[in-house]
Amino acid sequence: MKKIEFLIVGQGLAGTILAFEMLRNNIDFRIVSSLVKSKASLVAAGMVNPLVFKRLTQSWLVDDLWPVMQKTYSELENILGERFYFKKDILKPLSEDEKLLWQKKQINPEIAKYIVSIDAISKVKHISKAAGYGRVTGSGYLKMNTFLNLAESYFRARNLVIDSTFNFNQINPVDNSFEIENITADKIVFCEGHHVTENPFFPFIKMNPTKGEVLLIHAPELSEEFILNKKVFVLPVGNRRFKVGSTYEWKDLTETTTENGKASIVERLDNLILSDYKIEEQHAGIRPTVSDRRPILGIHPEFKNISIFNGLGTKGIMLAPFFAKEMIRVLTIDNYFTQKEARLDRFLSDAKR
Repeated sequence: MKKIEFLIVGQGLAGTILAFEMLRNNIDFRIVSSLVKSKASLVAAGMVNPLVFKRLTQSWLVDDLWPVMQKTYSELENILGERFYFKKDILKPLSEDEKLLWQKKQINPEIAKYIVSIDAISKVKHISKAAGYGRVTGSGYLKMNTFLNLAESYFRARNLVIDSTFNFNQINPVDNSFEIENITADKIVFCEGHHVTENPFFPFIKMNPTKGEVLLIHAPELSEEFILNKKVFVLPVGNRRFKVGSTYEWKDLTETTTENGKASIVERLDNLILSDYKIEEQHAGIRPTVSDRRPILGIHPEFKNISIFNGLGTKGIMLAPFFAKEMIRVLTIDNYFTQKEARLDRFLSDAKR
């Protein structure tokens, strides 16, 4: 029986980035990869935006997250031998009110550093007319499928993956270790995405899982210079293909694509671009959204050998590298406290009210 320190349950974005951080810190681990459970990360758009467009504010902690994200994905590209993170500016058509807001916010240096320009005329063809066009930098995208598949191959080549559906009934948290296959681990970190709603150790976490649908289109005339954003994102992924989305659905939490989802995306897309296109694929996944839209890091309040790293949500590409490092500190430094907004114990406080 091989003895290790940690099991990482889940091989989506959170589990994968955490695994690389454990490697970096010489922590012995294995990843438990379910043969049955889906990974929302595989259908995620993978987009990075340093701003929140609704009120034109900075994305939460962006000045801390962004440099760690850039450094991490660059290092992982070198390790895995392929490029999968791409910097690309966002071009956003603006209404008259939005244009005035952008011009006003441009005075704020914390916002201005992410705004390249506000132009009267679009820099690209085949985009709908608008009062102005805002260009944002510091944005980009991660080819999620490419990254996760490369990472999985990397870990499998080093015998660090266990293919197994985790059975909660077979573990007893009061034991000093956990057994799975031929492995004995001292501790477990759950990185299950929206499947955490089925985890009996964390019923107090307030999850708000959200179904999202995206399309892959072929648009031969559409420029690939920018990510377009106006009530829908149009993300160039190469060869004149674009990911387009998304939808938000809280009732139907199946991973089945729908005609309503497609129609919603198409309606918004047709209001944004003026070129012909063909829909080639449609995908759906469940985002592991937390009620307060913040990640979750922490050690179980009763069982100190069980912990969780989850809730990365729509900002996961930016959040994962920074908070994976924080999670390592939580696991290895006694009484380490990460950002209060991300701590597991925020839900314990709510439960006592």
